[in-house]
Amino acid sequence: MENNAETLASQGNGGSISQMGKAVAPDLEQLTRDFRLFVSDCETLLKNATTLSGAGATVARAQLSEKMAVAKVKLDAVRSNANDRAARTRATTEDYVRREPMKALGYAVAAGAVLGMMMSRR
Repeated sequence: MENNAETLASQGNGGSISQMGKAVAPDLEQLTRDFRLFVSDCETLLKNATTLSGAGATVARAQLSEKMAVAKVKLDAVRSNANDRAARTRATTEDYVRREPMKALGYAVAAGAVLGMMMSRR
């Protein structure tokens, strides 16, 4: 974790944030594609299940169970990956705040002022 924090910190604050955003997009797109494929497969199995006999329904249930197990594994992998990225982001942020406390304070004050102005206009 320290190596990644050092690498991102050496690239500058803007670089680390944009890199993490770009890294998340492919995983989200892949998850979306996998989910759509899973839903499509489920719809196909349900359409076929209305015309299936006992043995065919058993096969359809087995296929659906298999697809669900694969989907759970992929979801767990994405969740784990997201947790790892969140931990790296937190470590990078903490490192930045420890190295540049006045800049971090300035950013927080500026963000608070902007939010305050936006909320007061309502």
